[in-house]
Parts: sequence; C-alpha cells; structure tokens
Amino acid sequence: MPIDALFLTAVTRELTDTLIGCRVDKVQQPERDTLLLSLRSPGTSCRLLLSASSNHPRIHLTEEAMENPAQPPMFCMLLRKHLTGGRIVSLTQPPMERLVDLCLDCTDEMGEPVQKHLVLELMGRNSNLILLGGDGRILDCMRRVDFEMSEQRQVLPGLYYHLPPTQGKRSPWDASVEELRALLCAQKTQKMADSFLLETFGGLSPLLCRELAYAVFGQVDLDLSQLTDAQREDAAGKLFAALDRLHTGKRTPVILVRDERPWDFTCVPIRQYEGLIAQEPQPSFSALLDTFYAKRDSLERMRQKTQALRKT
Repeated sequence: MPIDALFLTAVTRELTDTLIGCRVDKVQQPERDTLLLSLRSPGTSCRLLLSASSNHPRIHLTEEAMENPAQPPMFCMLLRKHLTGGRIVSLTQPPMERLVDLCLDCTDEMGEPVQKHLVLELMGRNSNLILLGGDGRILDCMRRVDFEMSEQRQVLPGLYYHLPPTQGKRSPWDASVEELRALLCAQKTQKMADSFLLETFGGLSPLLCRELAYAVFGQVDLDLSQLTDAQREDAAGKLFAALDRLHTGKRTPVILVRDERPWDFTCVPIRQYEGLIAQEPQPSFSALLDTFYAKRDSLERMRQKTQALRKT
C-alpha cells in the first residue's frame, strides 16, 4: 500500500493549510528512520511525523505517543542545530513525484537569515530524508548513498541535491485522447489492462490502476490485445474522461477494511471490489495515516507476542 503521487498531493495540500507559519519547537528521532517535529504557531501546536521507512514511508500529523532514545542519533542532533526555531514557509511537491520539500526560514551560526530545506523522498526501499542548505548542497541525510551503492545518483554531504531519476513514464494528466488511442492500438500482445496503466503512467499506485481499468473496461484483468479497433476507440475516450475525473475530482480520505483489519487506503472512491471491502471515511488525511498505521502496528505487535503460543 505505497503512498502514490496522487495521494501525496492530497496530503501535501492538507498539511500546507496547517503548517505554513509554524515554528519548529523540538526535533526528535524516535526510530532510526522516523523523525518527529514539534511545531508551534499562535494558538496552536502539532507534531509532524516524517518517515523514511523502506516499508511505510509517509508524512502526516500525529497524535500517537512515541518513546525517544536516551541518546539522540547524530542526524537528530544536526537537525536540532539547523532547524530549531525555524519557520515553515512552504511545502512543495514536484508534479507526480513521491517527494515533499519543506522550506524553512532559519538563522545560521552568525545569526544571519538563511533558508533550509528538509526533503522527504517516499521511494520504497530508497526512501530518504535529506537536509539541504540555502545553496542546495546536502548538509546530511538519513541514508547516505555513495557511488558503490548507486552509479546514477549519490546522496552525500557536500554534494548538490538533484531530484531522483525518473522512470520514463508519462504523466497521466498530459495524455490526449489521440495519444491514448495510439497507446491502446499498439497493444498487440497479451497485456492486462491494469498492468498497461501501471507501466505507462507514473505516479499511480496499483490500486488506482486497477480502479481505472475497472472504470473503463468493467474489469481489471482484461486482455487489451483482444479488443477490436472500435473497442479501443471507445476505451480511449473513457480513459481520458476517467483520468480527468481523477485529476480534478474531490479527494476523500478512506481506509479500506478487510476481515475487520485495515487493509489499504485511498483518496478516491473505490468500486472495483463491489462491496466485498468495507470503506471507512476519515476526517483528514493525517487522521487516516495516523489511524491506519497505529492499528497496523498494534496488530503486528500482537502477532509477534502470540507467535510463540501459536507455534506451541
């Protein structure tokens, strides 16, 4: 259940309304790959969680209590030095990228104003949290990437920061009906509809690709090579309309529940399961992520504690 670019856009917009103007009061690192910023503004206070976990990277406001290590990690100490007292001035997300850039107005060692950037990359096992100076150079990062680990892109203190390399996929918002028709007509070999959408367009999760396939074709595992020319023509128009609805439609935070357990989440209505999966609307995207992962963590801890008993 990765956070795709569409879901992250909804989260970023929601956080922007809350966080702009907030000052960093405390910086904590309760886990190796998780950062917690205590923020304050006139009349309000909140805590922002930024996780670069390889399994569940995310960003959201949290109400969950977390224990901090007795000795703060070095990365946490560095962030305290650079960000404490800084004021958040913007949250930006490059188009259809799983990346959020927090820009903060801070002061340097001499008391001069300077901008710092805290960049969270939600890239699965390549997720990272990177602190940048005002000149775009990397001050430090949660996971250092040298040349031996990646020949394409190094992430090390002193280097200039560059966006992660693209996968060469199309933006779903830029495709015209003619381009969609040409793409569908080019599918002469066996290709399932949801796989075609996932491999063609960037920023969309497998769940959304299955939902698009269901909206256009009435099923998620249709073989595109079996379509007639007339069906491809009709599908191109339906797909264009479905992508437009996805782009301009309302975002609704919803948890998908299966067997009374949180199973997935989404920001658009899901119809492909036809009532087999329960959908629980949430008051906000931060509340969704906080509730979802708190329940998942609780169930996982219970599973680990009962593992020995089940084995016996």
